[in-house]
Amino acid sequence: MDGIITGENDERVGLSVIDNNDAEHVIEMEFDGKINYHEQDGYPDDPAERTNAENEHVNQARRYAKYYVYREKGYETLDPHRNPDRILGVALVAAGLSTDSVESYFGDLYRQVRSHSTDSPRPVTLPDGVSQANVTYQQDVYLGLDDRQVEMLEELLDVAEVREYLGDLARGGVNDRSLLGLLADAHDIAGKSGSDLPATAEDFWIEAVSGVHVHWDDAAGQYHTAWTDRPGIDREPDARIEMLPFEPENIDAFQQSLVRGLFCQVRDCYLGMGVTPPSEFRIQGMGSYDHATWYDYYDLYQPYHDPDADIDWDRDTVRAEA
Repeated sequence: MDGIITGENDERVGLSVIDNNDAEHVIEMEFDGKINYHEQDGYPDDPAERTNAENEHVNQARRYAKYYVYREKGYETLDPHRNPDRILGVALVAAGLSTDSVESYFGDLYRQVRSHSTDSPRPVTLPDGVSQANVTYQQDVYLGLDDRQVEMLEELLDVAEVREYLGDLARGGVNDRSLLGLLADAHDIAGKSGSDLPATAEDFWIEAVSGVHVHWDDAAGQYHTAWTDRPGIDREPDARIEMLPFEPENIDAFQQSLVRGLFCQVRDCYLGMGVTPPSEFRIQGMGSYDHATWYDYYDLYQPYHDPDADIDWDRDTVRAEA
């Protein structure tokens, strides 16, 4: 994938995207990511006349266009919980939480995913027709950072030491380095002046979380979500955790799986744009449920959600690197 900004006015941005089939897409979008115009020269204009792969190449180009404008211009063209930088920021915060705070914020999710294999009480009652075979549990996370701190965090996530730290955690490694110390060092590496870091108490970086949502598909293949408590915050969550039922050994193992799942979501964001993920995100496992269904449905993708699959990360259907 490749892109270039071709113009900008007071209302929208225009760009050209070359997809992984070398087809050009001319796209115009508003600053909130709404696409007003999309013309391409590689596939039929009518989506019904395209193959599944051709339709997905078109979708990849649109997702990449939104990401490219966000990265190049700084406009919020991506939904926060579809933005790899925001998701990675939540992973960073989640990795630094104390065990008590993991229990406080995510204890219900911990007990819910364990409830299918233990006798522990289930915090959320399952709707009729939901079983372990067709359910995913979700929980929204809102970071308690102001706009400048969010911007700073996104900048620091480009620092190699920060990504290496998170990569170690996502792969089950042990990293005893202080999160705050790491960010302070990254702050210096990035050449920032002053103190834009969040408050020193890592456990207060989360403003709020939702209850545990239940997402499932029925016998007809229709998807449903039973939404539970959501905080009265007038913005989208920074990330939506998604987990299948499993039995973590303890709350610490659950925290590690939570961080890894967010890393897999970052991977999914890149793959959905037709881009090979950076090396630290080339991991396998469940990330986003939507993306997992794409990996099963489209031959264009490999089964990245399967931890035991043999993945060729150099396959040219996603040949451009982030």
